[in-house]
Amino acid sequence: MREGMNVKALGVNVKYYREQKDLTANRLAEMADVSLSHIKNIESASVNASAKVLVQIANALEVPIDVLLCDSPKDSTNRMARVMEYNHLLSDCNDAERKIIMGTVRELKKQLRDVRENGGM
Repeated sequence: MREGMNVKALGVNVKYYREQKDLTANRLAEMADVSLSHIKNIESASVNASAKVLVQIANALEVPIDVLLCDSPKDSTNRMARVMEYNHLLSDCNDAERKIIMGTVRELKKQLRDVRENGGM
């Protein structure tokens, strides 16, 4: 992991999402193809996790890696809820519709920031 990464937050988040999925540490270890002791060491912030292990754990927990790296589960829970809402909104769209929606959102974001920078918000 990069220097400065919050290993304690990573451990808290891995444990939080493991428990949210009602998984034991042993089951997560099996699903992520990582030893049980390594999972326990990550959750207790005793070791750093490699990028490969982070990917395996995130995949097993079905959460994006950045969610595991957030400073608090509350921050990552809010982010995850937004991602799930966006996915739900786009789930029945075809590629052309998604492209139009994403272009519209990008343009709206740009306009909102322009307004804010010019003192409108």
